[in-house]
Amino acid sequence: MMNKKWIFFVLVCLLNQVGMVFAQAPDFPKSEDPLIAPPSERIDFKEEKIDQEFIEITPYYGFYGIDGFSTSNVMGLNLALHLTEDVFFEGNYGISEVSDDSFGGGLTIFTDTDLTYWNVNLGYNLFPGQIFLTRNRTLNSTIYVVGGAGLTEFDAKSRFTFNFGTGYKIFFTDWMDAGFRLSLHSFESDVTGVKEQMFNLEGIVSVAFFF
Repeated sequence: MMNKKWIFFVLVCLLNQVGMVFAQAPDFPKSEDPLIAPPSERIDFKEEKIDQEFIEITPYYGFYGIDGFSTSNVMGLNLALHLTEDVFFEGNYGISEVSDDSFGGGLTIFTDTDLTYWNVNLGYNLFPGQIFLTRNRTLNSTIYVVGGAGLTEFDAKSRFTFNFGTGYKIFFTDWMDAGFRLSLHSFESDVTGVKEQMFNLEGIVSVAFFF
């Protein structure tokens, strides 16, 4: 009986000592601030965007090379209708000329050296991006692809033409952009006496305006 009382007395003393230790433990203040504060500076920059208008008019100038013949200057006009931020329809009308000087010997192949074409394309802005000019100013840009069909007229004949291309644009303001494009025009022709598929490369630079 004495052993049980002694054990009980020891347990009470131990519990009392533990309670006193916790009661005397200092209450350290809790800091809500982190030891290392991350930088909180916010940089505001001006971003040029496309205006609310969705009609784009683009004069352009460049080169047009007829497969197997010489390369000449080309100029034209592009009219685009933007359906969404990424998808657009466009129509092109271009003027160039064809030369048969590459054959030499005074051989005349073309009765008419003027070349004109028109086409209707579907385009898609594939990779929109940004160019950082300064710390506070950026310009929007995009890499796009187009493809469609139309007619090419030269040597007194009209030829059904497929075309596709890719280009790059930089938007300098919300109503103007500039860029360049490489396109491939393909049609069937027999100007050399043999019917064959011709692949004509065109490269242009342009300035566009939104209305």
